Amino acid sequence: MKITVIGSGNSGLIHAAKLYEKGQQVAILKTTQKGNVDIFNKIKQAGEYEVVDETAGGKHFVVRPELITTDAKEAIEFADIIFVTTITNQHESVAQMIAPFVRDKQLIVLIPGYMGSLIFKRYIKKQVVYSEWETTAYNGRIMDNSFVRITFYNPRNAISVLPLTQKEEVLGILSQLFDNTRYFRKNILESALHNPNMIVHPIGILFSVARIEYSKGEYWMYKEGYSPSVLNVIQAFDDSKNAILSKFGCEPLYYFEAAKWRNELDLEIDAMQSFWNFAKCSNKGPSKVDCRYINEDVPMGLGLIISLGKVLGVDVSIQQSIFTLASALTQKDFSKGARTIQYLLGKEEVTFEDILSAIEQ
Repeated sequence: MKITVIGSGNSGLIHAAKLYEKGQQVAILKTTQKGNVDIFNKIKQAGEYEVVDETAGGKHFVVRPELITTDAKEAIEFADIIFVTTITNQHESVAQMIAPFVRDKQLIVLIPGYMGSLIFKRYIKKQVVYSEWETTAYNGRIMDNSFVRITFYNPRNAISVLPLTQKEEVLGILSQLFDNTRYFRKNILESALHNPNMIVHPIGILFSVARIEYSKGEYWMYKEGYSPSVLNVIQAFDDSKNAILSKFGCEPLYYFEAAKWRNELDLEIDAMQSFWNFAKCSNKGPSKVDCRYINEDVPMGLGLIISLGKVLGVDVSIQQSIFTLASALTQKDFSKGARTIQYLLGKEEVTFEDILSAIEQ
Protein backbone atom coordinates (compact mmCIF):
# COMPACT_ATOMS: atom_id res chain seq x y z
CA MET A 1 0.00 0.00 0.00
CA LYS A 2 0.97 3.62 -0.47
CA ILE A 3 0.90 5.49 2.81
CA THR A 4 1.49 9.16 3.53
CA VAL A 5 2.49 10.11 7.06
CA ILE A 6 1.64 13.71 7.87
CA GLY A 7 4.04 15.03 10.47
CA SER A 8 7.81 14.66 10.81
CA GLY A 9 8.08 14.64 14.59
CA ASN A 10 8.75 11.68 16.86
CA SER A 11 5.48 9.90 16.13
CA GLY A 12 5.55 10.56 12.40
CA LEU A 13 9.07 9.30 11.79
CA ILE A 14 8.61 6.27 14.08
CA HIS A 15 5.38 5.11 12.43
CA ALA A 16 6.75 5.82 8.97
CA ALA A 17 9.76 3.66 9.84
CA LYS A 18 7.63 0.73 11.01
CA LEU A 19 5.43 0.97 7.91
CA TYR A 20 8.53 1.01 5.70
CA GLU A 21 9.91 -1.97 7.58
CA LYS A 22 6.66 -3.81 6.74
CA GLY A 23 7.33 -3.26 3.04
CA GLN A 24 4.89 -0.40 2.42
CA GLN A 25 5.61 2.56 0.16
CA VAL A 26 5.85 5.57 2.44
CA ALA A 27 5.71 9.33 1.95
CA ILE A 28 6.38 11.93 4.65
CA LEU A 29 4.62 15.30 4.50
CA LYS A 30 5.76 18.21 6.67
CA THR A 31 3.00 20.79 6.99
CA THR A 32 4.68 23.74 8.75
CA GLN A 33 8.04 25.43 9.10
CA LYS A 34 7.93 24.91 12.86
CA GLY A 35 9.48 22.10 14.86
CA ASN A 36 12.16 19.68 13.65
CA VAL A 37 12.91 21.83 10.60
CA ASP A 38 16.66 21.08 10.58
CA ILE A 39 16.10 17.35 10.97
CA PHE A 40 13.46 17.31 8.23
CA ASN A 41 15.79 19.18 5.87
CA LYS A 42 18.61 16.71 6.61
CA ILE A 43 16.33 13.77 5.91
CA LYS A 44 15.00 15.35 2.73
CA GLN A 45 18.51 16.09 1.46
CA ALA A 46 19.77 12.60 2.27
CA GLY A 47 16.59 10.84 1.16
CA GLU A 48 16.76 8.59 4.20
CA TYR A 49 17.10 8.36 7.97
CA GLU A 50 18.41 5.83 10.44
CA VAL A 51 16.44 3.94 13.05
CA VAL A 52 17.47 2.00 16.14
CA ASP A 53 14.59 -0.14 17.36
CA GLU A 54 15.14 -1.16 20.98
CA THR A 55 11.83 -3.04 20.95
CA ALA A 56 13.46 -5.43 18.46
CA GLY A 57 16.73 -5.98 20.32
CA GLY A 58 18.42 -2.80 19.08
CA LYS A 59 17.81 -3.56 15.42
CA HIS A 60 19.31 -0.93 13.13
CA PHE A 61 17.82 -0.11 9.75
CA VAL A 62 17.60 2.73 7.23
CA VAL A 63 14.30 4.18 6.03
CA ARG A 64 14.14 5.46 2.45
CA PRO A 65 10.71 7.00 1.84
CA GLU A 66 9.30 7.34 -1.67
CA LEU A 67 8.59 11.01 -0.97
CA ILE A 68 9.84 13.49 1.61
CA THR A 69 7.98 16.68 0.88
CA THR A 70 6.16 19.83 1.93
CA ASP A 71 3.86 19.59 -1.11
CA ALA A 72 0.41 18.52 0.14
CA LYS A 73 -0.93 17.80 -3.33
CA GLU A 74 1.94 15.46 -4.16
CA ALA A 75 1.75 13.66 -0.81
CA ILE A 76 -2.02 13.16 -0.68
CA GLU A 77 -2.38 12.08 -4.29
CA PHE A 78 0.33 9.48 -3.62
CA ALA A 79 -1.57 7.84 -0.76
CA ASP A 80 -4.09 5.07 -0.28
CA ILE A 81 -3.89 5.67 3.48
CA ILE A 82 -3.09 8.91 5.30
CA PHE A 83 -1.68 8.86 8.83
CA VAL A 84 -2.01 12.22 10.61
CA THR A 85 0.57 12.33 13.42
CA THR A 86 0.77 16.08 14.02
CA ILE A 87 -0.31 17.53 17.35
CA THR A 88 -4.09 17.68 17.52
CA ASN A 89 -4.02 21.50 17.68
CA GLN A 90 -3.13 21.33 13.97
CA HIS A 91 -6.04 19.15 12.88
CA GLU A 92 -8.01 22.02 11.40
CA SER A 93 -5.11 23.48 9.43
CA VAL A 94 -4.12 20.01 8.19
CA ALA A 95 -7.71 19.25 7.15
CA GLN A 96 -7.89 22.51 5.22
CA MET A 97 -4.53 21.87 3.59
CA ILE A 98 -5.26 18.36 2.33
CA ALA A 99 -9.00 18.68 1.57
CA PRO A 100 -8.58 19.74 -2.10
CA PHE A 101 -6.51 16.62 -2.86
CA VAL A 102 -8.33 13.90 -0.91
CA ARG A 103 -10.22 11.39 -3.04
CA ASP A 104 -12.97 8.87 -2.40
CA LYS A 105 -12.09 5.65 -0.55
CA GLN A 106 -8.96 6.96 1.12
CA LEU A 107 -8.50 6.01 4.78
CA ILE A 108 -7.45 8.80 7.16
CA VAL A 109 -5.95 7.71 10.49
CA LEU A 110 -5.64 10.26 13.31
CA ILE A 111 -2.96 9.52 15.95
CA PRO A 112 -4.26 10.58 18.42
CA GLY A 113 -7.82 11.52 17.55
CA TYR A 114 -9.57 13.55 20.27
CA MET A 115 -12.63 13.25 17.98
CA GLY A 116 -10.77 15.12 15.25
CA SER A 117 -12.57 13.13 12.55
CA LEU A 118 -15.45 15.56 12.97
CA ILE A 119 -13.12 18.42 12.03
CA PHE A 120 -11.82 16.65 8.93
CA LYS A 121 -15.38 15.82 7.85
CA ARG A 122 -16.16 19.52 7.90
CA TYR A 123 -13.64 20.22 5.15
CA ILE A 124 -13.39 16.94 3.24
CA LYS A 125 -16.49 16.24 1.15
CA LYS A 126 -15.36 12.92 -0.27
CA GLN A 127 -16.41 9.41 0.72
CA VAL A 128 -13.60 8.94 3.23
CA VAL A 129 -13.26 6.56 6.18
CA TYR A 130 -11.61 7.67 9.43
CA SER A 131 -9.86 5.79 12.20
CA GLU A 132 -8.93 7.38 15.51
CA TRP A 133 -6.31 6.02 17.89
CA GLU A 134 -6.10 6.91 21.55
CA THR A 135 -2.32 6.70 21.51
CA THR A 136 0.59 5.55 19.37
CA ALA A 137 1.55 1.99 18.44
CA TYR A 138 5.21 2.74 19.23
CA ASN A 139 6.98 5.36 21.35
CA GLY A 140 10.41 6.85 21.00
CA ARG A 141 12.31 9.97 20.16
CA ILE A 142 14.35 11.74 17.50
CA MET A 143 17.89 11.88 18.84
CA ASP A 144 20.33 14.78 18.61
CA ASN A 145 22.27 13.30 15.71
CA SER A 146 19.03 12.95 13.71
CA PHE A 147 18.41 9.25 13.98
CA VAL A 148 15.21 7.86 15.44
CA ARG A 149 15.22 5.71 18.56
CA ILE A 150 12.19 3.47 19.14
CA THR A 151 11.96 2.63 22.82
CA PHE A 152 8.52 1.19 23.55
CA TYR A 153 5.93 -1.01 21.88
CA ASN A 154 2.29 -1.25 22.94
CA PRO A 155 1.24 -4.91 22.60
CA ARG A 156 -2.38 -3.78 22.21
CA ASN A 157 -3.58 -0.77 20.28
CA ALA A 158 -7.31 -0.02 20.22
CA ILE A 159 -8.91 2.02 17.44
CA SER A 160 -12.28 3.48 16.58
CA VAL A 161 -13.77 3.93 13.13
CA LEU A 162 -16.12 6.44 11.52
CA PRO A 163 -18.47 5.46 9.99
CA LEU A 164 -19.01 2.41 12.16
CA THR A 165 -20.15 0.33 9.18
CA GLN A 166 -16.52 0.24 8.00
CA LYS A 167 -14.92 -0.95 11.22
CA GLU A 168 -14.22 -4.56 10.21
CA GLU A 169 -12.70 -3.51 6.90
CA VAL A 170 -10.52 -0.85 8.55
CA LEU A 171 -9.34 -3.20 11.29
CA GLY A 172 -8.42 -5.73 8.63
CA ILE A 173 -6.22 -3.16 6.90
CA LEU A 174 -4.59 -1.62 9.97
CA SER A 175 -3.89 -4.95 11.65
CA GLN A 176 -1.79 -5.89 8.62
CA LEU A 177 0.26 -2.72 9.06
CA PHE A 178 0.65 -2.91 12.84
CA ASP A 179 0.40 -6.32 14.46
CA ASN A 180 -0.84 -4.86 17.75
CA THR A 181 -3.76 -3.04 16.13
CA ARG A 182 -6.48 -5.67 16.41
CA TYR A 183 -8.88 -4.11 18.90
CA PHE A 184 -11.89 -1.78 18.79
CA ARG A 185 -13.21 0.98 20.94
CA LYS A 186 -16.95 1.46 20.64
CA ASN A 187 -16.72 4.88 18.97
CA ILE A 188 -14.51 7.95 18.55
CA LEU A 189 -15.70 9.40 21.85
CA GLU A 190 -14.49 6.36 23.76
CA SER A 191 -11.12 6.56 21.98
CA ALA A 192 -10.83 10.25 22.84
CA LEU A 193 -11.51 9.82 26.54
CA HIS A 194 -9.08 6.91 26.82
CA ASN A 195 -6.25 9.02 25.45
CA PRO A 196 -3.80 8.73 28.36
CA ASN A 197 -2.17 12.06 27.60
CA MET A 198 -5.09 14.19 28.76
CA ILE A 199 -4.74 12.63 32.21
CA VAL A 200 -1.06 12.13 32.96
CA HIS A 201 0.45 15.02 30.99
CA PRO A 202 -1.33 17.99 32.64
CA ILE A 203 -1.34 16.32 36.07
CA GLY A 204 2.32 15.32 35.76
CA ILE A 205 3.24 18.94 35.11
CA LEU A 206 0.79 20.71 37.40
CA PHE A 207 1.98 18.98 40.56
CA SER A 208 5.67 19.19 39.65
CA VAL A 209 5.97 22.73 38.35
CA ALA A 210 8.61 23.81 40.84
CA ARG A 211 10.63 20.65 40.26
CA ILE A 212 10.53 21.12 36.47
CA GLU A 213 11.67 24.71 36.63
CA TYR A 214 14.29 24.12 39.32
CA SER A 215 15.83 21.02 37.75
CA LYS A 216 16.48 22.68 34.38
CA GLY A 217 15.97 19.58 32.25
CA GLU A 218 16.55 16.86 34.85
CA TYR A 219 12.90 16.04 35.55
CA TRP A 220 11.68 12.51 34.78
CA MET A 221 7.90 12.82 34.82
CA TYR A 222 6.92 9.15 34.88
CA LYS A 223 9.59 8.21 37.40
CA GLU A 224 9.04 11.00 39.89
CA GLY A 225 5.81 12.85 39.16
CA TYR A 226 3.18 10.46 40.50
CA SER A 227 3.26 10.22 44.27
CA PRO A 228 0.37 8.59 46.23
CA SER A 229 -1.42 11.93 46.65
CA VAL A 230 -1.13 12.71 42.94
CA LEU A 231 -2.58 9.28 42.18
CA ASN A 232 -5.65 10.37 44.14
CA VAL A 233 -6.17 13.15 41.61
CA ILE A 234 -5.89 10.67 38.74
CA GLN A 235 -8.54 8.53 40.46
CA ALA A 236 -10.90 11.50 40.75
CA PHE A 237 -10.27 12.40 37.11
CA ASP A 238 -11.05 8.82 36.10
CA ASP A 239 -14.30 8.75 38.06
CA SER A 240 -15.80 11.60 36.05
CA LYS A 241 -14.37 10.26 32.78
CA ASN A 242 -16.07 6.92 33.37
CA ALA A 243 -19.31 8.65 34.32
CA ILE A 244 -19.32 10.29 30.87
CA LEU A 245 -18.50 7.02 29.12
CA SER A 246 -21.31 5.22 30.93
CA LYS A 247 -23.79 7.62 29.33
CA PHE A 248 -22.84 6.08 25.98
CA GLY A 249 -22.94 2.47 27.11
CA CYS A 250 -19.14 2.13 27.41
CA GLU A 251 -17.59 -0.01 30.11
CA PRO A 252 -15.67 1.86 32.85
CA LEU A 253 -11.92 1.67 32.41
CA TYR A 254 -9.47 3.36 34.74
CA TYR A 255 -6.21 4.90 33.58
CA PHE A 256 -3.84 2.37 35.15
CA GLU A 257 -5.88 -0.61 33.97
CA ALA A 258 -6.03 0.88 30.46
CA ALA A 259 -2.27 1.45 30.54
CA LYS A 260 -1.66 -2.15 31.61
CA TRP A 261 -3.91 -3.42 28.82
CA ARG A 262 -1.93 -1.42 26.25
CA ASN A 263 1.53 -1.99 27.66
CA GLU A 264 1.70 -5.57 28.93
CA LEU A 265 1.66 -8.95 27.24
CA ASP A 266 0.84 -10.55 30.60
CA LEU A 267 -2.46 -9.14 31.84
CA GLU A 268 -2.07 -10.90 35.18
CA ILE A 269 0.47 -8.32 36.27
CA ASP A 270 -0.64 -5.69 38.79
CA ALA A 271 -1.67 -2.45 37.06
CA MET A 272 0.57 -0.24 39.20
CA GLN A 273 3.55 -2.53 38.65
CA SER A 274 2.92 -2.22 34.93
CA PHE A 275 2.94 1.57 35.24
CA TRP A 276 6.24 1.60 37.12
CA ASN A 277 7.72 -0.76 34.52
CA PHE A 278 6.79 1.75 31.84
CA ALA A 279 8.19 4.60 33.93
CA LYS A 280 11.59 2.90 34.12
CA CYS A 281 12.03 3.01 30.34
CA SER A 282 10.40 6.39 29.76
CA ASN A 283 12.26 9.41 28.45
CA LYS A 284 13.39 12.42 30.47
CA GLY A 285 11.20 15.52 30.45
CA PRO A 286 9.46 17.78 30.00
CA SER A 287 12.10 20.44 30.54
CA LYS A 288 9.65 23.36 30.79
CA VAL A 289 6.03 23.99 31.68
CA ASP A 290 5.14 25.73 28.42
CA CYS A 291 5.25 22.59 26.29
CA ARG A 292 3.06 20.21 24.27
CA TYR A 293 1.96 18.36 27.41
CA ILE A 294 0.08 21.52 28.36
CA ASN A 295 -0.43 23.35 25.07
CA GLU A 296 -2.01 20.33 23.38
CA ASP A 297 -3.59 18.21 26.08
CA VAL A 298 -5.22 21.01 28.06
CA PRO A 299 -7.19 22.75 25.28
CA MET A 300 -7.68 19.66 23.10
CA GLY A 301 -8.21 16.96 25.76
CA LEU A 302 -9.45 18.74 28.87
CA GLY A 303 -11.43 21.22 26.79
CA LEU A 304 -13.28 18.32 25.22
CA ILE A 305 -14.02 16.37 28.41
CA ILE A 306 -15.13 19.51 30.28
CA SER A 307 -17.58 20.42 27.54
CA LEU A 308 -18.94 16.87 27.42
CA GLY A 309 -19.41 16.82 31.18
CA LYS A 310 -21.34 20.07 31.15
CA VAL A 311 -23.69 18.84 28.42
CA LEU A 312 -24.26 15.51 30.16
CA GLY A 313 -24.55 16.79 33.73
CA VAL A 314 -21.38 15.06 34.94
CA ASP A 315 -19.13 16.71 37.53
CA VAL A 316 -15.92 17.78 35.75
CA SER A 317 -14.63 20.13 38.46
CA ILE A 318 -11.29 18.28 38.65
CA GLN A 319 -10.71 18.77 34.93
CA GLN A 320 -11.88 22.38 35.14
CA SER A 321 -9.48 23.08 38.02
CA ILE A 322 -6.52 21.67 36.08
CA PHE A 323 -7.60 23.63 33.00
CA THR A 324 -7.80 26.89 34.97
CA LEU A 325 -4.47 26.40 36.74
CA ALA A 326 -2.72 25.44 33.48
CA SER A 327 -3.96 28.69 31.96
CA ALA A 328 -2.60 30.64 34.94
CA LEU A 329 0.76 28.82 34.90
CA THR A 330 1.38 29.61 31.24
CA GLN A 331 -0.48 32.96 31.18
CA LYS A 332 -2.59 31.68 28.30
CA ASP A 333 -6.35 31.63 27.95
CA PHE A 334 -6.88 28.02 26.87
CA SER A 335 -10.63 28.59 26.64
CA LYS A 336 -9.91 30.39 23.37
CA GLY A 337 -9.50 27.69 20.75
CA ALA A 338 -10.37 24.81 23.09
CA ARG A 339 -11.76 21.71 21.40
CA THR A 340 -15.29 21.58 22.77
CA ILE A 341 -18.14 19.36 21.69
CA GLN A 342 -19.95 22.51 20.59
CA TYR A 343 -17.05 23.38 18.29
CA LEU A 344 -16.84 19.85 16.89
CA LEU A 345 -20.55 19.71 16.11
CA GLY A 346 -20.80 23.33 14.97
CA LYS A 347 -23.66 24.05 17.37
CA GLU A 348 -23.94 26.33 20.40
CA GLU A 349 -26.59 24.14 22.01
CA VAL A 350 -25.68 20.45 22.02
CA THR A 351 -27.74 17.56 23.35
CA PHE A 352 -26.92 13.97 24.19
CA GLU A 353 -28.74 12.91 21.02
CA ASP A 354 -26.56 15.26 18.92
CA ILE A 355 -23.40 13.64 20.27
CA LEU A 356 -24.72 10.12 19.83
CA SER A 357 -25.71 10.84 16.24
CA ALA A 358 -22.24 12.20 15.43
CA ILE A 359 -20.27 9.29 16.86
CA GLU A 360 -22.50 6.43 15.72
CA GLN A 361 -23.08 7.40 12.11
